[in-house]
Amino acid sequence: MHPFDSDRALDVVRNIVFSPDPETGRSQGLSDHVVARRLAEHYGSWAYGWYNSVDEMPYSGMIIRELPRGGDLEQQALRYTSALIQWRAWLEALAALFAQFAPGPDADGEQIRRLRERAVAPIVTLVVERTGAGELWRAACWEALEWYLQSTGLPALEAEELAHDTVDAVFASWTAPDAEEVRRVGRAIGGYGA
Repeated sequence: MHPFDSDRALDVVRNIVFSPDPETGRSQGLSDHVVARRLAEHYGSWAYGWYNSVDEMPYSGMIIRELPRGGDLEQQALRYTSALIQWRAWLEALAALFAQFAPGPDADGEQIRRLRERAVAPIVTLVVERTGAGELWRAACWEALEWYLQSTGLPALEAEELAHDTVDAVFASWTAPDAEEVRRVGRAIGGYGA
């Protein structure tokens, strides 16, 4: 994962938010999209991910929640910094979890399928804890499972289809899955390609 110093993040974000308009020379507010793009230019592509993961309404089930209110440029800088730090913490939590269920270099297909099946419950649990299983929580679940499957060697398109299809078939919005539903998704993912 790209290096990141959370203690310096506010300075980086301030430099972006307070950058002068090339035509007027005055600082102006930037759109979320422009800030996300500039953060990705500075930190790497991972830094763009917060842009589509912000909880705009209470309990919507997105990864980034409870941001400071926008307003003047300083408040915007604080808001963007909080979003970036929350997003980075999320990615680090996923990376640590993925490492626990990473196949070794000599793992055969059956071992990889068993690891994938075992990884589903902790990944889903982490997503539910982070999102509160709100309306849109399944999108975070698809994404996390998709990334995990890719990290185990499944091609991107297959990982996307498998994650989406299994989550859509079993989980529901506004509802945290029960243990049996999580096991069903685990079995479906672990049995893929067998």
